[in-house]
Amino acid sequence: MEKSIPLDGSNEFYSTRLRAGRRTYFFNVKMTKKGEKYMVLNEIRKKDDETVERTRIMIFEEDIYGFFNKFKETFDVMTGSEKKGE
Repeated sequence: MEKSIPLDGSNEFYSTRLRAGRRTYFFNVKMTKKGEKYMVLNEIRKKDDETVERTRIMIFEEDIYGFFNKFKETFDVMTGSEKKGE
């Protein structure tokens, strides 16, 4: 994981990225004009023909706890943590 980057002069005030082979994931926190925070997850993937495919998911502030809980539940299943009682 790379270091977070504080940003000035835009609605984006936090950004960090994870490089994973042919994929790069960006985790950004932005703010609406009304002052509401939301997270944007971006995946950029280089395909075999060297073109780039982009995927974007937006998670709004009111949904972040539900998103985190389902992410954790899925993480536990993938890593076997649910069997260990963690």
